[in-house]
Amino acid sequence: MNSKLNFQSLVKKTVLWQAAFTIIGLATCLYLFIHHTRLESGIQESASFCSFGRFVDCDSVNISRFSEIFGVPIAALGALYFFILLSLSFLVTSQDKFFINLQRVMAWITGLATIYNLVLLFIVQIVILKSFCLMCFLTYVCTGGHLFFNIKLAGVNEKKIKNKLLNTFKTPEFSSLKTISHMRWIFGSISLITFISLLSILPYFIRSRSSANTFVENSIQQFFITWKDLPQRKLPVSLNDGTWGDPNSQVQIVEFSDFECPFCRKAAFTIHTTLKLFENRVFFVFKNFPLDSSCNPNLPYQLHAHACKLARLAACAQIRGKFWAFHDLAFLKMSDEDIKEGFDHISETLKPVFTVEEIAACLSDSRTLKKVTEDIQSGTSLKIKSTPSIFINGKLVTIPLTVEVLKKLLTLELMGDGGR
Repeated sequence: MNSKLNFQSLVKKTVLWQAAFTIIGLATCLYLFIHHTRLESGIQESASFCSFGRFVDCDSVNISRFSEIFGVPIAALGALYFFILLSLSFLVTSQDKFFINLQRVMAWITGLATIYNLVLLFIVQIVILKSFCLMCFLTYVCTGGHLFFNIKLAGVNEKKIKNKLLNTFKTPEFSSLKTISHMRWIFGSISLITFISLLSILPYFIRSRSSANTFVENSIQQFFITWKDLPQRKLPVSLNDGTWGDPNSQVQIVEFSDFECPFCRKAAFTIHTTLKLFENRVFFVFKNFPLDSSCNPNLPYQLHAHACKLARLAACAQIRGKFWAFHDLAFLKMSDEDIKEGFDHISETLKPVFTVEEIAACLSDSRTLKKVTEDIQSGTSLKIKSTPSIFINGKLVTIPLTVEVLKKLLTLELMGDGGR
């Protein structure tokens, strides 16, 4: 009698662990689904909390061409997968005859999911994208955890690992499905249909809550129609510019930007997230255009008090081979609050790239002022009045630059439909 009670207690604890992994996996997939929608819609304006640089970067992975299957986000499919596992757990209790068979069914599902996750992790993320998604990895852990307990329950009477696996992955006896009541099947079916409906509606709800409206959407569509007819300007590119990619690429992006500009921060995030998708096909060039009268004669007043200093530090970072480290730190990690605290606080924030002494040396180096002045003169010749000003193959982008917009413009240029 005691052994039976102990067995039931063990089963209940194991099922609770399964449920915990399932709920965490479901919540994580829902977050990734919302994150994916926000990225595509341009609602996401800065790096997510799980992005720490160019390798650990949830944003790039979650917007890549591998993030969808036939137009459906993998995160949404993952949420559906975990919801089905959770529903099956409630559909059959440990007292039911089909319980062990249910563990076998779920073991097959989670086993195949684990193989797929390994492909995503090692081949897609690490080899192809060269980026690692921390939140995606959490869903892989949840799948692996669920599989571990499937094997533990299905092979509960076996001691050897080999026998446990053989007992777990043998063909389930589906005839025992008849022991499940019709009411449970009806409840499970209604729950599944409801969940799928909610997943379908969620992207529309997220977009409707954003600042985008019908007028803006119509303006964007009109811009795409006229894109191929826009004038192309000849843009000078220097070896002293911060660049990314192959200079011989079919598409060239030139951005005039200000490190203190909040709109530039959003554009930097968009470009940072999207460029990896077009590796070896796009050449990106960064130029400084600080909205700060202390170095920019086009400004009648000092709009951004530290913009010239930050621009000079960017030029210094380029000289020292640290441009992208500085760019990503200044745009993706440094907040408006950091800037408001003053330049001393900014200097502390930039310590991963420059020491305080190095910052002072950079700001006294005449080469940094010369580079910033040259960039400003280039921007002035192009009649730039605001930042960010982004040119794709010499054509000025005059609509909000979201990931979706940038991907479409780059695709048009690469297909030869952009007027080249």
